[in-house]
Amino acid sequence: YSVLWFQQMNSKMSYESYIWNLSNPNVPEKTLLPPSPLCTTVFNPKSPNTLIGGCYNGGVCMFDLLAGNSSGVIAPKFTSVLEKSHHDPVYDIYWTISKTNSEFVSTSTDGWILWWDTWYLSNPIEEFSIEADVDGNGPKILGGTRLDYNAEAGAFKYLVGTEQGHVFQVNKKTAKVEII
Repeated sequence: YSVLWFQQMNSKMSYESYIWNLSNPNVPEKTLLPPSPLCTTVFNPKSPNTLIGGCYNGGVCMFDLLAGNSSGVIAPKFTSVLEKSHHDPVYDIYWTISKTNSEFVSTSTDGWILWWDTWYLSNPIEEFSIEADVDGNGPKILGGTRLDYNAEAGAFKYLVGTEQGHVFQVNKKTAKVEII
């Protein structure tokens, strides 16, 4: 759950996010302290103690759930550099298949898809603009809100949903955006 009206956030509102255990739903099991409110979080399927958060300020941060203090409060282990990150909120993240199990991809309403490695969050390892001509008036940058990746479809193919209501197949290898 997240409140996405951050422009109207009062100065006393907390940035904390919580991880809950269903067997004890009255108290959060872990408390995450991101640099900006989280819009999305995704656990690493190969390493369930690693969590990536997409922030409202456009950054991404990695949390190690084995770290933190005795009360379960966890600060990010790594955080992206804002100048090299998204310029709008990060609305979706997906872990990709890699040899190190440390790579993921993010999308934002700024119209970019960024590929990251958790061991090097100071710069994305690749970037791609979601740009297409959807109305015959020339190409426009479209804001990404959802993305999906399936290795069976091809190691370089992603589906991206946009805030304008279009779904695109993005081919990272050929740098093509095709409307579906």
